[in-house]
Amino acid sequence: INDDEAGILAALFGSSNSRDHFFEHYFGRRVAYFPRLNELQLQQQSQQQQLEPPIRGIDLPNLYKTNEWTSLRKRGSQDMLDKSQMTYTDLSHYIAQGGSIVIPVTPDDYLHPAKLQIERAFGLEEETGTSVNIYHSGPSAVALNVHYDSWPVFVLQLEGEKEWVIQDGAFGEMKIEEIDAKMMWRNVTLTEGDLLYIPKGVHHAATTAEGFGISTHATIGLTP
Repeated sequence: INDDEAGILAALFGSSNSRDHFFEHYFGRRVAYFPRLNELQLQQQSQQQQLEPPIRGIDLPNLYKTNEWTSLRKRGSQDMLDKSQMTYTDLSHYIAQGGSIVIPVTPDDYLHPAKLQIERAFGLEEETGTSVNIYHSGPSAVALNVHYDSWPVFVLQLEGEKEWVIQDGAFGEMKIEEIDAKMMWRNVTLTEGDLLYIPKGVHHAATTAEGFGISTHATIGLTP
């Protein structure tokens, strides 16, 4: 890890202490949840300050213009966004009707410098690097059904709230159809600024929380 006391990974976790605790006790082992603390919680934990997250909200019109790899998602279905057929207004309507979009951050996007900073902090080469995706979802939206990833993933909630179900203590050894009957689940609701870590092979799914018209999170995958 190449990250100083106020570096981008410390900002991701809220503090260098939380970052160090994570890498010592959780990385590669267990699901970990780091909620953004309010002022009272900071006082109770004798913390003077909390670093701002490295990404806050998204500029969706900007990403619509610059990104050519955006996909449309509804409960596992996938279509690529065709901007010649779907205007930004059309896209907004699609999201408002419960759709989701997944935007992989590319060199043309304004978020790409943050992606490079994260890779440098992890000591990764740009050729391998990370996969950083923005998930922007409408009401009650499910972009992906229960699944697992072949690499560890960090989830940073950017706006709204998202409800997660996460396989607790297992690492993707069962078949999908066996999950409900045999797996224990952990429920986590992410609010703005919260960070979630999901090791590779751990089943999970996410839904826009009830009462929220939109929910946005970023995933940072440490791809092999």
